[in-house]
Amino acid sequence: MELKNEIIRRNKTIKYNYEALGAEIKRHRLALDLTLQSVASDDCSVSYLCKIERNQVKPSSKYLKEICKKVNISEEKISYLLKSHDLLNEAIKYYFFTDVEKEKEYLIRLEGLDNYRSELVRLIFNLNLGNLSSALTAINKIWRLVGSLSDFDLMIFSGFYGIYKFLTKEYVEAFDYLKLALDFSFDVNYFKAIILEVLVEVSLTISSPRVYRYYNLLCLEKNKYGENLNLDRINYYMGLYYLKIKDEKMYQETKLKIADKNLIYNLEVMYQITTKQKLNDINEFNLNELTLIPYLLITNKEDLLNKIDKTKLKTEIKMYYKYLYYKSTDLDKAFEFLIDICYPYVILKSHLGLAKFYLKEVAKDIIRPAKYKRFYNMYLDLIGCEEIVEAL
Repeated sequence: MELKNEIIRRNKTIKYNYEALGAEIKRHRLALDLTLQSVASDDCSVSYLCKIERNQVKPSSKYLKEICKKVNISEEKISYLLKSHDLLNEAIKYYFFTDVEKEKEYLIRLEGLDNYRSELVRLIFNLNLGNLSSALTAINKIWRLVGSLSDFDLMIFSGFYGIYKFLTKEYVEAFDYLKLALDFSFDVNYFKAIILEVLVEVSLTISSPRVYRYYNLLCLEKNKYGENLNLDRINYYMGLYYLKIKDEKMYQETKLKIADKNLIYNLEVMYQITTKQKLNDINEFNLNELTLIPYLLITNKEDLLNKIDKTKLKTEIKMYYKYLYYKSTDLDKAFEFLIDICYPYVILKSHLGLAKFYLKEVAKDIIRPAKYKRFYNMYLDLIGCEEIVEAL
């Protein structure tokens, strides 16, 4: 069995590496404006060269050197391309462990290379470092080469492109690309765990019912990677989600899975706020931004709007907290903010869960007092009479 697995592993590696090489030969040939006939020879026919470029055959080292020399690919580049699959796997591993120390070493190894695998590695490292502008540069280069991508590379690109979309707060597109990456059958160490973790966060953001499925799959990955897959942050978000939907049982079960004492403390404070318990001996310095703002909404509203703006929270969360602030201080301002700012924004960003919440807020509060009649009319324009009845 061990021998069989080793043979399968090596065959896969060779296949993946030659896929990158064939695409690079074609790219160089076209860049030099060379035809297949001009690169072919007596030993390497046009049809054989065409098969090499399409990754339908694995050329001998003799043919390979001859072809690469004609299309200006150095032996150093050949060596890189034949190892590029392993380098890409390493980059994924470094992303999983948030290891940015290898960046300089990789940049040296990638110098002068401009094929899609080198750009995939650059994309992964730039996302790891939070360099979104450089990540976009790599993405644009990969788009131009997307027709050359193998299925394996397309899976990697789809996943990390989805992560880029998540980091730029384009959640619906992020969800689509991450889900597509998950649908591929290739098994790559750490890749599935990375994708599932972001999918859980995206699902929570857009209130997708698939959050349970992705969360359970992520927990299964925990068994594969052990302590290397720390789910404290994800379990914290899931705890907040269960608080939001008032599922006490699941909230308590999820809280028990968290090892980080500070996250547990924040979750417990949020639980007290949500269940409207009396807040005693709360240490503000131990509260993260997600919990601090709701706490201040109850205890100290002074200059709170500026405090909300200065946080690093997501735009939609800041917006939600501002709405709660206005609702507790000035109802006219609250509903104006909801109609003019909140609802249009979440519709634009396709945050369906928040859109539904804001609609219910409008339907619940605006149609009762006569002085909110103008907001009610705006509400009619936004969603129509039938949807009002449904929301009520």
